[in-house]
Amino acid sequence: MIAPMHSPTIEILPLKKGFLRAAAEATHVLVRLVAPAQPVSQNAVAAQRAPLDLALVIDRSGSMSGAPLKAALESSVRIIQGLRPDDRIAVISFDDVVQVVQPLIAVGDAHDLANRVRLIESGGSTALFDGWQEGVKQLAPFVKKERIARVILLTDGQANHGLVEEAKIFEHVSKAAGAGITTSTVGLGHGFNESLLTGMAKAGEGAANFGQTADDLNEAFEEQFAILSNGFLRQVKITVQGGSDVQARLLGEFLEDGVTRSRKLGTLPWDSALTAVVELKIGANAKADSLLAVNFAAITKDGTPVTFGPQILALAEVDLATFSTLPSDVNVAAAVGEAVTAEKLEVIEALVRDGEVTEAKQKLAELTEQANLSEWAREKVIYLTRLLDEDRVMAMKELRYASRNFTRSIKGSNVAENSECFNEDVERAKALFLRKKRAAGRSSAPQPPQQPPQA
Repeated sequence: MIAPMHSPTIEILPLKKGFLRAAAEATHVLVRLVAPAQPVSQNAVAAQRAPLDLALVIDRSGSMSGAPLKAALESSVRIIQGLRPDDRIAVISFDDVVQVVQPLIAVGDAHDLANRVRLIESGGSTALFDGWQEGVKQLAPFVKKERIARVILLTDGQANHGLVEEAKIFEHVSKAAGAGITTSTVGLGHGFNESLLTGMAKAGEGAANFGQTADDLNEAFEEQFAILSNGFLRQVKITVQGGSDVQARLLGEFLEDGVTRSRKLGTLPWDSALTAVVELKIGANAKADSLLAVNFAAITKDGTPVTFGPQILALAEVDLATFSTLPSDVNVAAAVGEAVTAEKLEVIEALVRDGEVTEAKQKLAELTEQANLSEWAREKVIYLTRLLDEDRVMAMKELRYASRNFTRSIKGSNVAENSECFNEDVERAKALFLRKKRAAGRSSAPQPPQQPPQA
């Protein structure tokens, strides 16, 4: 159970403080689950997260040879060296054959594991599902509600051996998450399969990252572990339901499901918020005092299921003249702009994938003119436009991950952060999981100066 003083707050913030009955256009609200500040007594403790059972699953197939495998191995060693003594680790490598480098063991007993990981060499085909499945098998007998079980898959995602059908893989990953074993994915190399890896992370209730170097990946892993270490609630899920004669839809993932009313939001850290934007189409017979109901379900740090809500949205009904003069909340407008952008980026990604690059560029240009776009979102769209000129393959990947980040990133507890100016120096001063980045697949950490060549 959560003590009342430590309970989260549900906020429903309308774009305008009034509604038009049977309006031609939908209106929007921003929903936030806000965690309290971490108690001082817990801040004094070095690490508050639940113990971690981690299975590192490393792709050693031929397509990973060279820089991708080097980045995967170096990142894996860094992860192993950064775990706590009460964490447990398993390491699996795979090509067309799966090898258990290390069965699940307490980190404190895995003295030579980093050295053994460094010796992994590239091989044959890619039995990606088999490698992931072995990671799950290593964790399954030891799943406990007070521990966190996670598979981290490091791969170029080019599955070509064993089960390769994405939809069926997602089913297995989702089933494992339901049993308490979540999955995060890391895309490596230039041609990794972003569709498969983002889909697995979504189904597995984990994080999806990609990068070219160990430094890129190091930042991604630091973010994941920062979230775990500061976790207030995990496996958070939002459900929305429109009132009588009101249609409600969670924005984002438009191509996947046009009427999404529930979504897995992941882990909620202390003193931060998980957000969602809801589109409302209000009919002629709607009731002003119950336009929308919002519920959350989650799991506490000690593994106890909890629910919050329902929180009900009530707004005053106004006439057209009054509605047109009502100001829009700038913070809600920024959040709506990002959620709408997420859906449009999915459309643009599909255009690029089909070779319709000119039309994709035109739609990106239209996005930069979107009035309610936050400065960070505008910067990101400009970056995507430039990348599309430079590297179409990487642009598709950035588009996929950008769309996901617009709707899934953790926000600060202060709602004004949605519309604040974007400044990279300010972002680097924030907690890792609250930082905004222009590029999803590159480290935002300052790089050390290059040494001049010796004469």
